[in-house]
Amino acid sequence: MQQTVIIKSRFKGPPESGNGGYTCGLLASLFKGGAEASLRVPPPLDVELVLSRDGDTATLTHGDILVGTAVSKSCDISVPPVPQPLVLGINPVDAPDAPGAFRPFDTCFVCGEARKQGDGLCIHSKQVEGHRGMVAASWKLFEGLAGADGIVDPVYIWSALDCPGYFACAPGEAALLARLTAEVVAPLKAEGEATVIAWDLAAPGTEKGRKRRCGSAVYDVAGTLVAKAEGLWITVDPSTLKA
Repeated sequence: MQQTVIIKSRFKGPPESGNGGYTCGLLASLFKGGAEASLRVPPPLDVELVLSRDGDTATLTHGDILVGTAVSKSCDISVPPVPQPLVLGINPVDAPDAPGAFRPFDTCFVCGEARKQGDGLCIHSKQVEGHRGMVAASWKLFEGLAGADGIVDPVYIWSALDCPGYFACAPGEAALLARLTAEVVAPLKAEGEATVIAWDLAAPGTEKGRKRRCGSAVYDVAGTLVAKAEGLWITVDPSTLKA
C-alpha cells in the first residue's frame, strides 16, 4: 500500500515543518484502531511525500529521508475525567514556575494564537486550577473538519491531542513531539464544542533530562471520551527552531 501525500503549509507546527500530531495522524491513518507514530525529522511542507505500509509498519518518506514510522498499537493510558467544575487559569507558558521563556509558534495549526477559526484548530490550553500539571481547552468544531458523514476526520483528532500535551509537560521549553501513541475510541461530530485535556506524566521532583511525557484526551460535549494519547516530547536548542 503506497500513496503520495503533501503536508500543506496550513498544517504547520513550527514555521517550516508540519505539525507533529497531524503528521502522526497521517501515519496512523493506515491502521484500524490505535497506533504508535514516531517522527524522525521535522516533516517538510509543500513537497511530495510517500506514505506506505509494509506489513505491520507504516512509513512516511521524502526521497531517501525517513520522516516517520508507525505501528499498530492500542493506547492503554489511564485517562482522568474532565474536572468539574472546570476552572481555567493562565497559559502555562506564563506561569512563574515555567522552566523556560520559549513561546510556541503563533502560526501553529493546532495552538497558534494568530490562526483563525476555520483555518486552524484554535485550541488554546490553560492551566486547570486545582490540578497541578493539567491543562484544558475548548475546541470549537466546524464542518471543514469532516467528510460527508459529518464526523471529524481522525487526522484532526490526532492533531488536537498534540499541542495540549506540550503545555502540560514542557511549557516554556523548546521541545518537539517525538512520538504519539493514540487511539480514537468514539466518533466526534463536527459541530458544537469538544474539550481537550492534557496532563504531565512526570512525578513531582523527577529529573527529566531532555524527555517530557504527557497524556492527552478529547471529550465530546456530552462528556464521552473520544480519543486518548500518550506523547513523548524532546527538548531542543531554541536556536534550531526558526521563528
